[in-house]
Amino acid sequence: MSGSEGHKRAGLSGMVAALPGLHWLNHARYALMDRLYRGRPAEGQAEVVEALSRRRDGALALTIAYNVPEAVALLADSMARFAPGTPLLVCDNSTEPQARRELAAIAAEKGLYYLALPPAPFVRVRTARSHAAAANWVFHNVLRKVKPRVFAMLDHDLVLLKPTDLAALVARQPVYGLQRWSSRVKAWYLWPGFSIYDGSLVAKPLDFGPDRLLGTDTGGRNWHVLFRKLDVAGFAWPHARSVRVPSPDGSWSEPKMLLDAWLHVGGASYRGGETALAEIRRAFDADPDGLFARLRDDAPGE
Repeated sequence: MSGSEGHKRAGLSGMVAALPGLHWLNHARYALMDRLYRGRPAEGQAEVVEALSRRRDGALALTIAYNVPEAVALLADSMARFAPGTPLLVCDNSTEPQARRELAAIAAEKGLYYLALPPAPFVRVRTARSHAAAANWVFHNVLRKVKPRVFAMLDHDLVLLKPTDLAALVARQPVYGLQRWSSRVKAWYLWPGFSIYDGSLVAKPLDFGPDRLLGTDTGGRNWHVLFRKLDVAGFAWPHARSVRVPSPDGSWSEPKMLLDAWLHVGGASYRGGETALAEIRRAFDADPDGLFARLRDDAPGE
């Protein structure tokens, strides 16, 4: 194929992808796939739902785990230290059998709730659709049945560095978390990696899928069913800043996002992410109570 022919074909593909009708078709296709997927059971599902239903007084935290057991172990250890009354549900969306075995073992060792999610059909790995399908499965099969007073969705490579009360964050407002905005229209949504919801919202048809029509990533479909209806005047939002983490050798990490007291390692499931995760683990183990105070703001020229 000549270069000009390749450009013409790429241009035609772009024009087809931009057709409004195609976006609506994809929208309907994803909704159908999610509905089919959430009908698939997970081993031990009934037992986990029953156990969680017996402890609905506080917040329930859940994380969509993906192939990095070390990240979930660090998240669990940090929560055990700084949010000891908050149960953590590990929703295993891993594609690697060994990772699933290790995550199940970590959950058993640390007293976490664990569900090995069924594989999602027709969903490519490492995509927003994979995370969204998993989140929607958990919403319909766990959260709607458990009806927790508060539920939080946490990325698997978050690390808590100070005492935190998740339920208090939504005591005066229905949602709390990191806001993201559409690339096309005036619409916002919460990043599923750090979002807290009042439990009454399980009665709404929440949808954590991306929305191509709006130009939003995972969680963007909740604009229609929830966020656009909220009067956010007076809402509190996380304090977000870029920081560097000290290393034992005196150096500093690459910039990391800090949301209130939650440090986001970032990219743990991708190349290079495991090294960053190991560095954060060493810093946390060396001084878990003092690490927050030792973070350095990431400023140009430093």
